[in-house]
Amino acid sequence: MLDYDVTKRGDLTLYEFVYRSIRDDIVAGTLDPGDRLPSKRAFAKRLGVSLVTVESAYGQLVAEGYCTARPRSGYYVNALPGKVPVPQRRRVMREQRAEAPVLYDFSKPTADVAMVSRVWGKAMRGTLASEPDEELYGPQPAKGSYRLRQAISERLRQARGIDADPECIVVGAGAQILDVALAQLLRSSGSIALEDPGYPRLQRIYSSLGLAVCPVALDDEGIDMAQLRSSKARIAHIMPSHQFPTGIVTSIARRYELLGWASEHEDAYLIEDDYDATFRMSGRPIASLASIDVEGRVIYTNTFSKSLGPAIRAAFMVLPEALSCRWDAAAGFYSNTVSAVDQVALARMLESGDYERHVNRYRKAQREVRDALIDELRRQDAAARMHVEQEDSGLHFVLVIEGTDEHELASRALAKGVRLAPLSTYSLSGGGQTGEARFAMQYGGIDVAGAREAARIIAQLL
Repeated sequence: MLDYDVTKRGDLTLYEFVYRSIRDDIVAGTLDPGDRLPSKRAFAKRLGVSLVTVESAYGQLVAEGYCTARPRSGYYVNALPGKVPVPQRRRVMREQRAEAPVLYDFSKPTADVAMVSRVWGKAMRGTLASEPDEELYGPQPAKGSYRLRQAISERLRQARGIDADPECIVVGAGAQILDVALAQLLRSSGSIALEDPGYPRLQRIYSSLGLAVCPVALDDEGIDMAQLRSSKARIAHIMPSHQFPTGIVTSIARRYELLGWASEHEDAYLIEDDYDATFRMSGRPIASLASIDVEGRVIYTNTFSKSLGPAIRAAFMVLPEALSCRWDAAAGFYSNTVSAVDQVALARMLESGDYERHVNRYRKAQREVRDALIDELRRQDAAARMHVEQEDSGLHFVLVIEGTDEHELASRALAKGVRLAPLSTYSLSGGGQTGEARFAMQYGGIDVAGAREAARIIAQLL
């Protein structure tokens, strides 16, 4: 029986909401070819809308070919080319399965929307009110606004100890855009080593662009050097300051080993993914690998999405001089992918110190959420079975739980509205759970009260 909650239509008109809901059910297979839609009058009464609304929705479905109107019989679902009818048993099971809404999502990074809205809104208002139109709406260099690259260079010098020439900085609309650019730039190397476990999406990006991906295991000090050497890869994409998802911080000895490895071959490079080093929760941020690189072997990458949310699509990389010249020749004809207005607003934030003040406030707020989450876990009866790892390294930690299966617990937690991310789902080599259940807990976007409630739900499942 079709039944839609029209109160959840958002900005859509009633007609558009009803039409889209039925269309999506047809495409998803919830409605099979030949199924008869409810009578217009009965359906309008059930939804609490006018007959005209339902007539308009049905008429649009007929016009687009999703349904056929049969005189004195009703409206019937058409078969879509290439779609296989869903077996009735599976259809009934799907209709009967009611998933709980996700109240607390630890599987992906989410910014504090209210905090970001305030700081970014202020930056945009100031930018539009005071910056010249030529800078806001004029063309930008392929590498991005020179003003923004200068501001990034200054912040890197102060915060990460990196002496970056603005001419060697490339700004792009998110980390993935830059990863694609790097894959194109370094494709002649043939293969790339990735930390395992790591980002499966990163593996797919590099593979899709012709690079053979070599997953390399981690030990307590970082990426395993013996495996890296045996992989024969000339490029390694690593997260030395805070590895995702394990949280491991690469030791200083291992960092120098990595630089030594890169210096052994003319075409070898290390891609340093420094995605949330700014948010180290205790002491100063770990020194970057690029800050101790004297031979131009490190490509430094970072993003503003951790601090300003994924809606602000801005990331950057610092290329060694030789690669920067190669980038100019191979990719300098591309248009920059970040809005000029956004680049100017971001430059103003960096220049004025507003960005640094925002990062400090955001770090403090996230520390309070983390502390509440861990404190509440330790208060529970099942506390003896749980412990955390790498809680100070950045915006996630690892929750270790004894005597349970990762995926079974994640499934039961999801039914209670808590989405967990088992570490085994980040395996690049297809490995499963080994030993204790381990979860990457990304707590951004959850408030203190929510963190405590989520901790109680997890503990109750044990």
